[in-house]
Amino acid sequence: MTPVINEYFPDLEKIPWISLGSYPTKVEKLEKMGEARGFTELYIKRDDQSSPVYGGNKVRKLEYMLADAQKKGKKTLITLGGVGSNQVLATGIFGGELGFKVAGIMMDQPNAKYVRKNLLLDKYYDIKLIHCNGELGEIFAFIGEYLSTRLSGAKPYFVTAGASSEIGNMGFVNAAFELKKQIEAGEIPEPDYIIAACGSIGTSAGLNLGCKLAGLDTKVVAVRVAMPWITTKWRMRRMIRDINNFMRKYDPKVPLVDISEENLILLEDYLGDDYAAFTDCGCQCVDDMLELEDIQLEHTYTGKAFGGGLDWLKKQGKTDSTILFWNTYNSVDLSDKATTVDYKTLPAKFHKYFTEPVQEETWKG
Repeated sequence: MTPVINEYFPDLEKIPWISLGSYPTKVEKLEKMGEARGFTELYIKRDDQSSPVYGGNKVRKLEYMLADAQKKGKKTLITLGGVGSNQVLATGIFGGELGFKVAGIMMDQPNAKYVRKNLLLDKYYDIKLIHCNGELGEIFAFIGEYLSTRLSGAKPYFVTAGASSEIGNMGFVNAAFELKKQIEAGEIPEPDYIIAACGSIGTSAGLNLGCKLAGLDTKVVAVRVAMPWITTKWRMRRMIRDINNFMRKYDPKVPLVDISEENLILLEDYLGDDYAAFTDCGCQCVDDMLELEDIQLEHTYTGKAFGGGLDWLKKQGKTDSTILFWNTYNSVDLSDKATTVDYKTLPAKFHKYFTEPVQEETWKG
């Protein structure tokens, strides 16, 4: 199997890529959720099932990034995230399978049940966890770890936050072409809108560029789920341009695309008090999806994104439009592995997440 986009631009085969996932991920109609929220054509893209090992949006990005690391002869992957980071965990799972050592630089975040589970899984998958204080502390911790790894001869490779880089984001340019084929096969009408969580921006940037290159009129509704200074339209536009230029280095036949900030949709009102702080809108959406469709979302990314996106589209009078929610969560249950780990075997600075209260997950409406 090779990326779908290579069928359209064959010279992109020169970009390193390794198969980690199972594609295409399914598209399903959300009949009950659509009826409950007043939408006639509501669908979901099941990227939560992108791999039987560990699903979610990181799989598509890591297929490019880890192949690049292999090609360059790297031995250690260093990445960043909050203490409950799915990014760090996914890098550890897939990187470990390929023989890499993995280190995660971890910042504090609001506590939650999933934070506890992910930390235990980080330990299970033998990820080296390094605690840091704030953004400045993250920079210094990364520099220290990178230099010490390099000096030891372990050949570090930086897996960017969210695996969002020019090469990693190729995964979602390719995903738009996968969707194009599903549209052509009659699995879904061409969406008017795709709703996606937007943190490190790569998923939304890749889908924006991919839809343009694939000739789709679909608009991406990116819902901010990370700090406002990180998730901006300016950075999204720059990221789209960087991915486009990266592709053109390998295949000059790739059209030059310029999407103005005015034509990008970034919803800024659904983040809540902070990154990973739960919201009523997000909690309600998580509850409704589980009850109505038996699909598990979570409260930091996908619940906020889907709930916020539907709320905004309804206010815009788009209830008769074809809406596709791109589910970037992982639905592979690894709880049995987490239960085999004692939190006291984690570095001491992470123990507070197992002794302090967690956020309430249920909508209070």
